[in-house]
Amino acid sequence: MGKLLLAAGAFRVAPLQGEMTLSFLGRIADRYGLTVRSLLSAVTEVAGQQDVVGALRGDSEVFLNASARDRVAALCRVPQVGLRRALPAWTREEPLGPSKEWPAARLANGVETVAAWGPACPGCVAARTGRVAPARVYLAAHQRVCPRHRRWLMSVPGSGGRVIGLAKCPEVVQGHEDHRRLLRRSPVAVSAFEVAAAVTDWWWAQKWPEETTWPARLCATVPEGEEPGRWRVLARGLVTYPETVAVAGMLVDQTMRRRTQVRGHLPFCLGDLPVLVSELARCLGRPWLTDRLKSCMDGPLFAWAHQCSKAAEVPDGDGQRLLWKVHPAHRPLPLADELAQHLQEVAGGEAAEALPLKRRRGHSRQADEAFEAGLTRARAYAAAQGHLATRADTLQDGFPLGAWMTNQRMLRLGMPAWRSAALRALDPYWDTPWPTLWQRTYHQARCHVAEQGPLDARGGFPGTGLSLGEWLYLQCTRYPDLHPEQQRLLARLGSGAGQEDPVLPRRREVLPQSSAACGGVRGRGTVRLYNLREPSSPRHCSMVTTWVPAVWARSEGHVGTTWSASDWRLLAAGPSRTRTGPQALIWLSHSSETTARHWNGSAVLPSGVSP
Repeated sequence: MGKLLLAAGAFRVAPLQGEMTLSFLGRIADRYGLTVRSLLSAVTEVAGQQDVVGALRGDSEVFLNASARDRVAALCRVPQVGLRRALPAWTREEPLGPSKEWPAARLANGVETVAAWGPACPGCVAARTGRVAPARVYLAAHQRVCPRHRRWLMSVPGSGGRVIGLAKCPEVVQGHEDHRRLLRRSPVAVSAFEVAAAVTDWWWAQKWPEETTWPARLCATVPEGEEPGRWRVLARGLVTYPETVAVAGMLVDQTMRRRTQVRGHLPFCLGDLPVLVSELARCLGRPWLTDRLKSCMDGPLFAWAHQCSKAAEVPDGDGQRLLWKVHPAHRPLPLADELAQHLQEVAGGEAAEALPLKRRRGHSRQADEAFEAGLTRARAYAAAQGHLATRADTLQDGFPLGAWMTNQRMLRLGMPAWRSAALRALDPYWDTPWPTLWQRTYHQARCHVAEQGPLDARGGFPGTGLSLGEWLYLQCTRYPDLHPEQQRLLARLGSGAGQEDPVLPRRREVLPQSSAACGGVRGRGTVRLYNLREPSSPRHCSMVTTWVPAVWARSEGHVGTTWSASDWRLLAAGPSRTRTGPQALIWLSHSSETTARHWNGSAVLPSGVSP
């Protein structure tokens, strides 16, 4: 360090705006004819001891404490204010050395500690410094393209990055201009781009055969000698960039967000949002995308549409925050993890050459094992019951399956794709926007149709249980207010919902009760006064008190009323009545000839009706 201090001030090296600290130290070392490791050792040397912690790699970053920063400022002849303004990580951390006064440096690696970065454009660096030297800078999503030199600034784990020419991809440069324009006009453009990046990354992983634009762009940008599989991992952001910007522009459109609703319902699948799906297909120039997306029930786009519908109902701060939230399961793997996975797939059985596959960040093995245990019970329940619309207290082999399914429904939007696919394979309707009680009752109706044939809606659903018949009648009467997917399910049953033909309600079998009630009225005689509301009535009082007032209500001048045989018998039993109040119905005896004729059977009754 003594020789460096004697030479301090010999060269002035200014930092680039947004440059990484280690990249800046590398340019200083290059000017002084040193390596980065030698420069770090010299900067932190005290009494023959150096304090440099961490592994030095091509994509590393370094954090210096105050003493080390003072020494670097002396070497580059740039004041601390200028360094603090230009270098984002200059004062980010304060590494601890053997003493607070001693200089110390700590090297960091990985996406957990190092923000997104990329190589600086060589042409811009040469114009800024007058020297051709590699440099690395922190880059936001809208800074990946150098519009002046038409280059893509790509970060490559373990190296200093790579600069890709865009002469054959003018749409990428145009997408960069659209991206900057979007940032100027929308305050949520940054968050919307993160959601859009998750959406296009999810599409990229599907490998749809109809997609021809991305493979062509991938081939147009591949460097000479690059392995195709590795390049597909590295160029994901480059290839999908124009479409990501277009999707982000749609997501921030207030008009589109207002139209992303299902008549006040939450979406069951993206097919319930035809406006969103068709507009995406039109904007991206992919008509086939409509058929691919309409059956989608998970993924980042469905999660955004679901939260958009909820935010429209409750437009508060939390709703807007959740609207732009990207769940960890929907985020793409870091490039370092994807490259390790690709290397393992390429190596195959040669385990010595393949790096160990790292687990996805944010997921634990214990959580996966717990899900597998619950999935086993859910598979047994679905095999026995035919559905997964469990109650909250449902048990399966002693396992609280109902509580487990409730938890899975709460976590559905952020659930990994393989978990959602496993549950959907057991029951496509394991999680619905409508109550699970509705789904359980629908399953009963489906079983009834499978066993006894089609339903007779015009006949009042005969043959069904009373509760099931009433439920079917309610679905028919409330059909316009149901979810579109509920309407499709009812149409499969042939319930008559949504049709112009009238649907009759399910009626209880009243013939045995009416016969008993009529006998109860005659058994009371004609010379006694009865209050049918008295709790101490004879044996048939309960039938009489409920059936008789209903019959008399139908006799009060209703035109077109259909009378049954039991109704005529009641009229023959007692034609006169008197009301003493809303709670009383009193039968009086009569000694008139009309009454006698009724009891003697001489009253005129309809044909087929016996007194």
